[in-house]
Amino acid sequence: MENSQAFSLVLFKEVELLEKIPPLQALLRDAVIKREWTDYEILMESISEIGTHFDILEKDREALFKTLAEGEEPDSFYAYAARLPEGEREEISILYRKLKITALQIKIANDTLMEYLREIRSAVSGVLEKAYPDRRGKMYSRRGTEREADMRSLMVNQTF
Repeated sequence: MENSQAFSLVLFKEVELLEKIPPLQALLRDAVIKREWTDYEILMESISEIGTHFDILEKDREALFKTLAEGEEPDSFYAYAARLPEGEREEISILYRKLKITALQIKIANDTLMEYLREIRSAVSGVLEKAYPDRRGKMYSRRGTEREADMRSLMVNQTF
């Protein structure tokens, strides 16, 4: 049963790591809304580090699961958990559910932020297209070869 305890510990560490992400996502959302790009970069780096640590733990968990399955391929995690004594089964099942729920919450928050960014980008593109119709589509040089559009600076608003 050492392996099942190690499996529980890895699940616990994964949950612990994932629970650090939602507060960072909230700060990330605020940084985007307030246009604090330095904070955005720092937060993205922090989330990326958590993701790297999580990937390592996930590989450990998969290896332990294969060991615990003892050569058999259970249909699911819960098929494996059903083989455990009741106390261990309950503990591991709670951790596993918490892991899945936390991961789902993170995904939803991430999808929401990405949709917000897509909408903002679309709105800005629409405004720039109307303001500078000569910049949309392909641009050509004097010789008729395709070139990048001249991306001159454009001040949208100014705050002092």
